[in-house]
Amino acid sequence: MTDMLYEKQGSYLQAKIDDAQAMLAEGLSVEMISRVTKLPQSTILKLKSQLRKNVALA
Repeated sequence: MTDMLYEKQGSYLQAKIDDAQAMLAEGLSVEMISRVTKLPQSTILKLKSQLRKNVALA
C-alpha cells in the first residue's frame, strides 16, 4: 500500500515537472510557472538551467 502511495506521489511530481519544462520552453517566467505548478522557484531555476544546457548541446 505504501509503495503505491509513493508511486502516485512520484507520478504527480513528474507531471508538474513536465508542465514546468513545457512552460519554460514557451518562455513563461519562473514566477508564473511557480504560481501555476506550485513548484518552488529554485526547482524551476534548475529546470531552466538544464533546458539551456540541452539546447546548447543540440
